[in-house]
Amino acid sequence: MKKVTYFGLLLAVALTGLSSCSSSDDVTSDPTNTKSGESRLTLTISTPVAKTSSAKGNSFAMGSRTTDITKDPTATEEQKINRITVGIFTSDGGTVRTIQELSSGSGIGTYSQTDDKAIATIVTNSLMDGDSILVACNAPAGKFKGVQTAAQFRARTETIDSCLAMEFGKQVGASLVDNNIPMFGKAILSKNTNDDNFTANVDVNHQTAKVTLESLTVDFDQNGAYKDASFTPTQIFLINVPNELKFDTDASTGTATLFQGYDNTDKSDKSTYRDYLSTSDFTSTATALSGDASAKSGNNFGKTYYFYTMPNHKTEQASRTKLVIKGTFKANKDDQGSPVYYPVPLNANYTNGTVDHATGDVGPAFAVHANKNYKCTVTIKTKGAPNPTDDVTPQQATITVTVLPFADAAQNTVFE
Repeated sequence: MKKVTYFGLLLAVALTGLSSCSSSDDVTSDPTNTKSGESRLTLTISTPVAKTSSAKGNSFAMGSRTTDITKDPTATEEQKINRITVGIFTSDGGTVRTIQELSSGSGIGTYSQTDDKAIATIVTNSLMDGDSILVACNAPAGKFKGVQTAAQFRARTETIDSCLAMEFGKQVGASLVDNNIPMFGKAILSKNTNDDNFTANVDVNHQTAKVTLESLTVDFDQNGAYKDASFTPTQIFLINVPNELKFDTDASTGTATLFQGYDNTDKSDKSTYRDYLSTSDFTSTATALSGDASAKSGNNFGKTYYFYTMPNHKTEQASRTKLVIKGTFKANKDDQGSPVYYPVPLNANYTNGTVDHATGDVGPAFAVHANKNYKCTVTIKTKGAPNPTDDVTPQQATITVTVLPFADAAQNTVFE
């Protein structure tokens, strides 16, 4: 089974002070003995634990796929902070005060992390009450070099390879990575009443989204044409995943370049194919699913799969991000079978023939938002499409997205 890893995050970072690296004359020094004009900044960065979509709203750790893409371990790796970039700007966002890139370590200009908290100590000057602060976690080194305004900071982009498949300090690999997740948050500096130091509380969110195939079953009408049909899942992948995101509340860039998790051998140009967007081919171990909803066994795939994707606000049919289930469909026991695909569009709630965005999410339908977990329940009742880019219009589907970071999004898709 191919190695793939996952996303979920909870972190708190306290920074004491801040020094300059861009356009200002700030001087890093001992925070216990600040010079004239210098101040200390205490910065708390946190991401709420994702919650279930149940009425109780119990907390739970998001899954990781370090060794097995069907495994759902703790969120320890997903909370990992490898680098913090802090940008402070004038209150109108027009002028940079300082940009600091912090790495793990001890001493001024570094941070130390324990569980969901990292502490850093930095000193800077020229800070004022009401200044704007932007924070990016796990961005590549030098990503914000030369930034002069808050708008320029938020416009910096990161590629799909770096976001999804690059371990900290290493090269892009063939598997998804769970311990180098890009994050972003913003806040306003507040001056302490009893000294010249400052504080700010920043909630950071994942810039990526995730997809969970929570359930896959068949439900063939025992009085219909496919009563003796079977479907054997052989691979699961994502299609139409944007090639970049930006460090902003709205992380989608609107790029027209989309990457695919299937290797189309009929195309000479495979530049947009990424194997980390797909599981391995499990044909050799696959089991045929048959029967209907009343079957006690044989119609349930029985495995949960996890995927990670970039935000995508393009909602045109050809640009929608979809979870695709590939397999072999046989109409009956004498059928030799043929390859078929069941594309599941994300963030689409089908009710009585109409489509809308997921309950609790913001529109429009089919838009994939950062920091969401789209949980999919798929039921197959008919033959799939001959190509992964074709649609098998679901007759019934339900998606629930809780508007919390990486909240569950229960999605039930039925292919009639």
